[in-house]
This record gives sequence, C-alpha cells and structure tokens, in this order.
Amino acid sequence: MKISLTARLIIIMVLSVFLSSLVSILFVGSVTMNKVRLLNSQRDSNIASVVADSLTAAADEGQLSQTLRAYNMRRSGPGMMEGRMNMMGERKPVLPLRPLVMSEGNELIPLIITDFEGRILQGEFRTAAEDKTLRKLDSEIYEQGIPWFSEGEIAGYVLAGNQAGQRETIGDIYQMTSLYQSILVFPIISALFATLLGIFLLRRVLRPLKSLQKGVQTIQQGRYDFRVEFPASKFGIQDDLTLLSQGFNEMADSLEASEEWKKQIISDTAHELRTPVSLILGNLEMILDGVYKADTPRMESLYRETQSLAGLVRNLQILASEESGSRRSELERFSITELVQSTASDYSTLALQKKIAITLEMEEELEMEGDPQKIKQVLVNLMANALRHTPETGRIFLSCKRERNYIIVDVEDSGEGIPEEFREKVFNRFFKIDKSRNSEGSGLGLSISKIIIENLGGSIEALSGREGGALFRISFPGK
Repeated sequence: MKISLTARLIIIMVLSVFLSSLVSILFVGSVTMNKVRLLNSQRDSNIASVVADSLTAAADEGQLSQTLRAYNMRRSGPGMMEGRMNMMGERKPVLPLRPLVMSEGNELIPLIITDFEGRILQGEFRTAAEDKTLRKLDSEIYEQGIPWFSEGEIAGYVLAGNQAGQRETIGDIYQMTSLYQSILVFPIISALFATLLGIFLLRRVLRPLKSLQKGVQTIQQGRYDFRVEFPASKFGIQDDLTLLSQGFNEMADSLEASEEWKKQIISDTAHELRTPVSLILGNLEMILDGVYKADTPRMESLYRETQSLAGLVRNLQILASEESGSRRSELERFSITELVQSTASDYSTLALQKKIAITLEMEEELEMEGDPQKIKQVLVNLMANALRHTPETGRIFLSCKRERNYIIVDVEDSGEGIPEEFREKVFNRFFKIDKSRNSEGSGLGLSISKIIIENLGGSIEALSGREGGALFRISFPGK
C-alpha cells in the first residue's frame, strides 16, 4: 500500500500531539491530585485544631464531659456532628452546645477524639485493622492527630478527615472528579484543535511537494517547461522547501537549455555535414554516370571535401572529449613564450604568401604550468582564424606578457573585427556572424579553444583590437 508523504507526516503529527497530551494529562493529573490531597490534609488539620482547642478550653473550664457528649452523632452517622464550620475565620473554642465538624461547603467531616493512650472517646475509626473491642488506636495512628490538653499536659488527640480513616469525603471525591474531567477534557480539546490546525498548516506548507512530484513526473516524460510554484520568502527568510523548489526550477531551466542545445547541435551538425557530403555524393554520382571523368582535378576536389568532412568530425570528437573530461591534460612546466614564437613561425610562410606581417611583442621569458599541446592547439586555431580574416598587407600581432598575477597571451588581427553584440556568441558552437566571414571554417574552433582554456583554469575573451580588428585574449593565473 502506497502512503504519501503528507499522510505520513499527518499520522506522525497526530500521534505526537495525542501522546504529548496523554503525558500531560498523567503528569498534571498526578501533580494536581497530590496538591488537592495536601490541601485537604491541611483542612483536616485545621478542623482537628479547632476541635482540640475547644476540648482544651472545656477541660480548663471543667466542662469536658459535656463537650465530649455533645460530639455524639445523632443523625449523620457515628463520629460526625451537624453544623457548619467557618474555616476562613479565626479558630475559637467551640461551645459545648454547638460543636462544629463540618467544612465550609456543609460537608460532614469524620472526627475521632482519643485520650492520651489512644482509646477512642468519641467517633469511630473506619478500618478493618481497628480493634473495635478495645476501641483503641495504634500509637502510629493517633499520634498523627492534633493534641488537646488538660491542666497543661496532653490529654488526648483529635483526628479529622483522612486522619480519621476516611480516604476522601464525598466532597473530596466530587472535587477530584471535576478536576480529572477538566484535566482530561481540556487537553483533548486542545489536542484536537492543534491537530486540525496542524493538518491545515502542514498541507499548506507541503503544497510545493505535490508540485515537485508533478514536476518530476513531467520531466520524466521529456517535458522540461514545467516550473514549481512556491510562496515568496518573507523578511528575506527562505525555508528548505523554497530552496528545494528554486533548485528544481534551476534544474529544469538547465535541462530545457540542454535539450534546446542538443536539438541545435544536431541541426547545426547535420547542416555542416550536409554540404561536404552532398558535394562528395554528387561528384561520385556524376563520375559513375559518366558525366565527369575520374581525373586528377576531380579526385583532388573530392579529397579536399573529404578532408573538410574529416576535420569537422574530428573537431566534434575533440569538443565532446573536452566537455566530458575524458581527454586528459598532461600538465608540465614549459615556456609559454617559446610556444607563442613557434606558433608564429609555423604560420610565417602562409602569412608571407598573403602579404600579412606577423609582429611578436614579448616582454620577457615566461614559464607556466599546463598542457603545452592543448595550448598549442588553441594558438593554432586563433592564428588560422586571424589569417582567414586579415586582408592582404594586413598585420597580426602576437604578444605574451605578465600583468600582476596573470600571464596574458593576445592574438590580434587587423581585419574587420567582431561587433560588440557578437563577442560572447562567437564561442558558441557553429556560430557564424555571416556566411562570408566564416565560410571556410566549421564554427567549432573557438568553441574548442574556449573549453580547452577553461579546463586548464584560464579564460578567453573576444575584444576589439588597436586597429579595429579582432583581439582574442587568453589569461592564465600564474606567478
């Protein structure tokens, strides 16, 4: 059986609320009942003290016998008297004619009067352990009472309420029952209210999770346009669900961009491959049909197209390897100055043919740590690009210098330059400003150069040269 996260959290919350309420009921009930019993015990002691004072006063006035007889119970049972005791007033000796053993609420309180040795003079001790024949209490029982005096000495003890053998009176039981009901009812009501409020808030808080679940299912179906809605943060505070929702949306943006890039790459690759493949197939069909002769010029043309096609495939492989990280870099300490000079030397003959001057600007002999073969590949790409876009009698500037903690390599031409709005886009795959500018290239050289430089910890950017041409600047951190 499948249970949603919301249902699990609600079950956990309900159990937690009711368990905490049960613990509260037990704890508060125990503490409250102990407090009630303590108050009742204090009440019983006050009643016993009032009776003891009245007996002491009667003994001093010679009216002890009359007072003891007055404590006989005529209607309410053995050991009890009618009347009312005002527990809030001062304790005064009770007159023999009106002995009072009732609480403030007209409740009859059990009463026992003993002599010094524990013999019961009035009242009855209501326990099975009592020896009713001797009508005498054990010492540990009667000595818990309040003593009354005769001629300055203890003549006996007075026990009231619980001390007299009754655990709780009817009033005590009613009082405790009411308290138990209050202790039981109010926490249950509070628990129900807290549960309902918690469920409402929990469903509100977990609403983004349902949206996330729907988003995951949507992305699994190959649709990347779904975005999770989440409440705006208040006071600049973001909770975990908000951050999770933002992360999901960023992931969806990335997947959507990746999908668009993949479609664009497939489209661009197919477009770039279509031209050389079509030329090769067209020429071969003409040769097979006897329209063209398989002579040397025709075969050289086919060979050039095949080389172009092979170069495009090779560049795609290099780009894929660099992006996946499968093409390892062999890091070593080398002279970047010598690498720049050797690259200029490699293209000196081609530059001479186009009447293009190559100028080197080297401030000092610089060394750095990196992969010289990959950096050489980048310099070759940049030099080929510069020669392709520099007109005859133009110039190419190569420089290598140190600026603060960076080694800077510049490749600059005196061609038409790159418009500012395209200086970041030129590093995109297959990007071409116009057909005439990049008709000889595949549009992958700058993309490969960028990923190689970034994998080696450097950066490359397109700028405007001193004569309005294109300037590609490579920066490597180095001491």
